[in-house]
Amino acid sequence: MTIFRNSGIQLRLLVAALIMVTGVAFALQLAGLQITKEFMQKRFADRISFLAKYLALNAEVGVLINDREGLKSLALNLLGEEDVGRVTICDNQNSVLVDIERQVPSPISYVETPVFFKKAGGENMLFATPKHNPFRRSSQENIQTIGKVKIVYSTHGINVLMIEIMIKFFFLSGVLALVGGGVFFFISRPMVREVRNLADSAEKVGKGDLNYRAELGSLPETRKLSSAFNEMLDSLEQNRLRLDEANTRMARHQALAEVGKFSLMIAHELKNPLGIIKSSFDMLRKDFHIPKDNSFSWYIEDEIRHVNSLVEDFLAFSRPTHSAFKKIDLNGMLSDICTRFKVMYNDSPDIIFRLPEISETPFYADADEALLTRSVSNLLKNAFESVGDSGMVIVKVATTQKGDWQVDVMDTGQGIPLEDLERIFEPFYTTKSKGSGLGLAFVKQAVTAHGGEISAVNRPESGSKFSLIIPGIKE
Repeated sequence: MTIFRNSGIQLRLLVAALIMVTGVAFALQLAGLQITKEFMQKRFADRISFLAKYLALNAEVGVLINDREGLKSLALNLLGEEDVGRVTICDNQNSVLVDIERQVPSPISYVETPVFFKKAGGENMLFATPKHNPFRRSSQENIQTIGKVKIVYSTHGINVLMIEIMIKFFFLSGVLALVGGGVFFFISRPMVREVRNLADSAEKVGKGDLNYRAELGSLPETRKLSSAFNEMLDSLEQNRLRLDEANTRMARHQALAEVGKFSLMIAHELKNPLGIIKSSFDMLRKDFHIPKDNSFSWYIEDEIRHVNSLVEDFLAFSRPTHSAFKKIDLNGMLSDICTRFKVMYNDSPDIIFRLPEISETPFYADADEALLTRSVSNLLKNAFESVGDSGMVIVKVATTQKGDWQVDVMDTGQGIPLEDLERIFEPFYTTKSKGSGLGLAFVKQAVTAHGGEISAVNRPESGSKFSLIIPGIKE
């Protein structure tokens, strides 16, 4: 048992195959011998029964006239059969007319057949047509039993034949087991060799050689296993690379956080001086009567607005987003926002603002109204900036299958470059010459704080589409 326990897979498979082949061959042999024996015994019994019926047919006249010599001749002829050991012919009084026997080997069996006297219109019984079969009883004939024939026979020949067949079966079973074992041995060699190669590959990888890859085998199963093993190693390598990338991103985010803190500090420091500069400029322009269409004056005022917008973006992005949540009507909020933008861009005839069909039924959510108002306003502001002097801005509102509130802001502008599409929600990432890169980052931060989702895609026609989803209050 210990030797078998320490043996390789090929020896185990070979032993299992030999046991299986031998067992199957032995079972088939027993079944075949039993079926053959039953078949031969039945055929042999049918043959002796036919001989008995034939003797009874020919003994009809001899029994009627008590012709012992004629009956003896018939019995001697039948006794010439190799397996017949005794022939007895009796009349209807069980008086023995003929009884002849000879020694035959055991086992012994016998068959009895009655002798009939038939009145069949004088036709010859030996040459009767199938319609008048002499062995078939007819209800239209007057049949009378006048005696019986008994034949004792030996089945020893069947047993001898069965022993010979069994010996041949055992020999063929042994040959089949050896041939099957040899065939299985040669078939299993490549499989075992490839399994060993996989084991060696796993051992090399376990020792630290992560660049090693297993050779693909010639068998479909081992080839699939080798491919899966190599894919696993590739996946581990990719996970390692992703981990390195994650560490790099973490370091970058940490750096961005530090930059954000510094930017926030600068924004706070600039807020008051910027207000003083704006007030002082307004007073200077009033005192010196500088017209509003003066180019220098316009440039200074535009840059002050730009710097103030940057400061506001920094402050808004850094403000906590979870301190003013309450139950609000999102449909009512959206209606107010759209009305305000409609008034703002009412003087732009080349810009079409397609308002949504907002349901009068309120949609309630637990949210910070100021954050969501600023978020949706940022999306609308970007859409109007995207279309420029002419184009269309479309707003749609709907309820998702999950029961959440969804608003889509679409425009017919230039769309978003594919290389920027995945990064537009990152802080400080912008494609505008005077952008802070915090507008969409603020929207992302606010929506995430509400447990919602924000996504952006390019429309097939033209422009882009921003989809904002906010979960409602579950009843």
